[in-house]
Amino acid sequence: MDQRTFLAARADRWFRARPVRLDLLLTALTWLVLGLPGAALAGATGLLVATVTIAPLVLRRRFPVVVLCWSAAAFAGQLLLVPIPLPANAAQAIVVYTVAAHVGSPVVRMLALALAVTGCLAGGLRWSTPPDQTRNALVIGVTLAVCSVLIAVIGELVRGGRANVRELHEARRQRDRLAEQRRRMLAAAEIHDIVAHSLTVVIVQADAGGYAAGTTPSWRPADAGAVLSTIAGTARTALAEVRGVIAMLHEPESAEEPPGVAVHRDDVQRLVDAVRAAGLPVVVTGPPAWFDEVPAAVRLAVFRTVREALTNVLKHAGRDATARLTVERHGDAVRATVEDDGRGPDTTPPPGRGHGLAGLRERLDVLDGVLETGPAPDRGFRVSLTLPGVFGPDPGWLSGVPRDPRGTPDSQPGGGDR
Repeated sequence: MDQRTFLAARADRWFRARPVRLDLLLTALTWLVLGLPGAALAGATGLLVATVTIAPLVLRRRFPVVVLCWSAAAFAGQLLLVPIPLPANAAQAIVVYTVAAHVGSPVVRMLALALAVTGCLAGGLRWSTPPDQTRNALVIGVTLAVCSVLIAVIGELVRGGRANVRELHEARRQRDRLAEQRRRMLAAAEIHDIVAHSLTVVIVQADAGGYAAGTTPSWRPADAGAVLSTIAGTARTALAEVRGVIAMLHEPESAEEPPGVAVHRDDVQRLVDAVRAAGLPVVVTGPPAWFDEVPAAVRLAVFRTVREALTNVLKHAGRDATARLTVERHGDAVRATVEDDGRGPDTTPPPGRGHGLAGLRERLDVLDGVLETGPAPDRGFRVSLTLPGVFGPDPGWLSGVPRDPRGTPDSQPGGGDR
């Protein structure tokens, strides 16, 4: 059964790729099966009429309107020359189907159907025999007309099915183009964030090193080495992250995944260490052990938000600022908060110049994430991210005390609401 289906599918694909050969084969078989009997039924005239009726089927796909007119003329000639129906009249049904299935103009399709119904009624009158000739004419004509309508309906369904398939293919191609465009835009935003953060750390370190070297008498080569080591480490990390983003762009199987390197709890800690090395004190509460168990997209969203917020603190909060990072769980949601006690929101870029947080909001939409930014309660600036539905409903966790996937309370500090 499977083998026959497979062979039928191969034959269907072969003929679809070669429609002219299919029509030639159909015409030859139709003439052999339905045309030759015309000679036995009506002599040479019947064979001639059958041949004239069937031969144009070779061109039925390329010139359906011309073949329709030819078929109508051939049928009119048959009514005049042959007093009986011929098997070759099935060719007219093929023409009606072809026009309904391949002609886009509704006027031409309705004309074909009208000609078919008219021919059926005329044939009923021509071919009916006594007694009760009128009744026989109506029965023959109406029966043939109903068959013609059904054939036209089948052609309409086939044409509509082809149109639907084309629209589906076009929609799929459009979806693929939009998905690829979205991946590239996300990758560009990710690379921008990586480069912006890394250059901020490098600039802060270089400025601090240059300032200390010029103003501090006790400046030593070891201090310069520490600054250069931080700069080199930051650059190497940024290079590895950019390579990870580019590598994911070249992997088709990652089309539904957000571009970026795999992020874990240790990566957040390394980010904090790099910011501390740049001179910004960071007080960390989290992320707890369950952070590595949440989906990769959630971990990446938290990492992006923390990186962008700490970068902004480095840029705008001032030298004496301190940042506080908290990653915790609220019910089935993950919340990450970065708050500083620096100079406050007046020093942040005015609207239209800073794109980091706006870009984060756009990328968080696919996760239903909520990003809240604004002045901190006392002083400074606050960035808070909430990602709902991360853990799914679990009544045992409604108390606010987070637990790892094995069901034991997480012992890490800041693991939940206190």
